[in-house]
Amino acid sequence: MKHVRPGIPSKQAGPEALALGIEYARKGGYTKNAIFAGMSKIKKYIVDPETLIVEIQEERKHRGRKVLGVVLGGAALFFAYLWFYVSVLGLDLPKTAILKRRNADWTTRIERMSAQLDQYDEVLGLLSVRDDRIYRSVYGMDEIPQEVRGAGFGGVDRYAWLEGGPLKAIALRLDVMEKKAYVQSKSFDDVVAMARTAGDRASCIPAIPPMDTDPSTYRLSSPFGYRSDPITGFGKLHTGMDFACPPGNPVFVTGDGTVVKVAHDFYGYGNHVEIEHGYGYRTRYAHLSRIDVYEGQKVSRGDCLGLSGKSGRITGPHLHYEVMYRKDYVNPANFMDLDISAEDYAGMVRKPVRR
Repeated sequence: MKHVRPGIPSKQAGPEALALGIEYARKGGYTKNAIFAGMSKIKKYIVDPETLIVEIQEERKHRGRKVLGVVLGGAALFFAYLWFYVSVLGLDLPKTAILKRRNADWTTRIERMSAQLDQYDEVLGLLSVRDDRIYRSVYGMDEIPQEVRGAGFGGVDRYAWLEGGPLKAIALRLDVMEKKAYVQSKSFDDVVAMARTAGDRASCIPAIPPMDTDPSTYRLSSPFGYRSDPITGFGKLHTGMDFACPPGNPVFVTGDGTVVKVAHDFYGYGNHVEIEHGYGYRTRYAHLSRIDVYEGQKVSRGDCLGLSGKSGRITGPHLHYEVMYRKDYVNPANFMDLDISAEDYAGMVRKPVRR
């Protein structure tokens, strides 16, 4: 530290700054240890107001600038490292890598959930088919329309906040499946309630074969479905099942009902009988050689209604058997078991009365 007396010029103190400092000190503007800076270098001038002695204390560069330089340099190096790590090496930042791993994990979970929903949807579809074609059909109940089973939730978009993507699709599928499960559950409740109050309804279903199941007595010559007409050769729907057999085989009623038609036609079905079973079911027995029932007669499953023959439009003796459900032809094979033993079948029918 150097001492400068007032009035004496000094290279370290600048005369103008020194004079101003002394004048300001005389007026009481400075106390001891007051500081002011020169213009050329960074210095401290400490003026004693009593002795008017100015002490000059030279300082090195400000520490603040050094700290700032270190900080800026460190930041520059850090960003340069990030740029080299991401742009040059093509690597992900640690946080980005963690987020990608989490995203991959959730994507896998969503895919598994979607696969499970596919399985559940398939199971619900099978249940609905069985419900419509078997359970509801047996009790003469209407099928549930597909637009009712597959209806979703209309109106306001409840999942707009998901902004699309797999999560929104999963949420919408869950809504539809929940609706399907609810509809199916209600349908089963209706079927159960109908079964409890149906009474003898099940006995009206045409549920047994119309002829003895002994393979030596018949041959299934033509099943239900499209075929070439044996007379014209053109493709046509065969609306029933043909049991080829010699004339005179007993033909049995397949379900309780009422005889609504007895006809003796020279062409077409020939001698045939139609029975109304109720609950939407009707059966037809055609090409008979003998008819043992009359219109309006109440018949029961297993009653003999006549004998097979070769009347009407045919190429050989056989029984033509049809099942109609709500005026539509359906496959009779869906209502009978041709593998039942002849002994068991004999226990379900009554022998014809000889004439």
